[in-house]
Amino acid sequence: MLTKLQGDRYQVVQVLSQGIFCQTYLVQDTHLLDHPTCVVKHFLPSSQNPIPIDIRRRLFTREVEALKKLNNYDLVPHLLAHFEDNLEFYLVQEFIEGHPLSAELSPGHCWSESKVFQLLHEILTILNFVHDHGLIHRDVKPSNIIRRKQDNRLVLIDFGAVKPIWNQLIKSQGKNSNFIPIEYTTIAIGTPGYMPHEQERGKPRPNSDIYALGIIAIQALTGVHPTKLPEDGNTGEIIWQHLVQVNPGLASVLNKMVRYHFKDRYNSAQEALEALSPLTHFYTSTQELASTLIVANHTFEFQLSPPDTLLPLTDIHTLPEKFASPPAANDRTISIFPNKLALLIGLILGVGSGLILMVVSYWSVQIVAPDPKVQQNSLPQHRGISR
Repeated sequence: MLTKLQGDRYQVVQVLSQGIFCQTYLVQDTHLLDHPTCVVKHFLPSSQNPIPIDIRRRLFTREVEALKKLNNYDLVPHLLAHFEDNLEFYLVQEFIEGHPLSAELSPGHCWSESKVFQLLHEILTILNFVHDHGLIHRDVKPSNIIRRKQDNRLVLIDFGAVKPIWNQLIKSQGKNSNFIPIEYTTIAIGTPGYMPHEQERGKPRPNSDIYALGIIAIQALTGVHPTKLPEDGNTGEIIWQHLVQVNPGLASVLNKMVRYHFKDRYNSAQEALEALSPLTHFYTSTQELASTLIVANHTFEFQLSPPDTLLPLTDIHTLPEKFASPPAANDRTISIFPNKLALLIGLILGVGSGLILMVVSYWSVQIVAPDPKVQQNSLPQHRGISR
């Protein structure tokens, strides 16, 4: 195992993955004062790939340029540096602190529809950005989606982007003598269960990523790993709706995302987002109603996120645990009461009734028990009249 990279700058802390196309390390940058943690990817290791050095260098350069396009987006890891060392190529990327989505997808555990809807919205938004820059992720799966610790947002990690770059290189080379052999253009990259048919054949498309996300959503709803989901023997379509009751609108979107043939799916992430849009109000309202029902007989305080932050919707089964934690001092808080309107009306009526009672009581005292001085002054007059 490597311990140091590039002139002893990056100290290897942990090996994250070892594959044919990429080996990934968690490292510390010893040249910076606080030794920040980052991720180093060994691009197309020569020990695993017979690709000539000049072609690997060209592919590496093109991937660097592609990843630079994503650097102004907060929900993918930023490219920090890139270098060549002893004819090997390395990418240095931002380390995202958090936990992978796979930690939330235990077998048999089913997410709420609201939480699944939020997952779809967040990742489709990221894919829309990535695809707009000419990249296909090719390995969208739970372990490549991180729930970021600092704000609970979902971040898509591990961008290989080798396949589309190879296609671009082939198109640009034409009849050039450095043309890449055809065997390098048909290698399948992906994860079984999340990889659609065309990707298995080495021909991924942007909606191959949409297929993978749809499979993750179905896994979250049903609690069943995708490799264990049944398929229609004639069409190849995933059979899953018998496992869980789902809103027909959401089921329709998911079914189109995971169609066997790519031509039957959404053409783009933007198109899938537009299909989800009519369901937004329903799932937002459902979440609010569920939160109210949970606290119907209690008074709680909970933290509100900033209005411009889109956080994942919380599974209603976990809300009571979160309510048990006191809010931070700087966070805005609100209180939930059972039947707030009735409480407000009762308060107003109570205050009004009290004021009226005070006024009536005051004048009653004045009439029944007049001022003693007035009584003394009036007695002689009455006596005079008697005489």
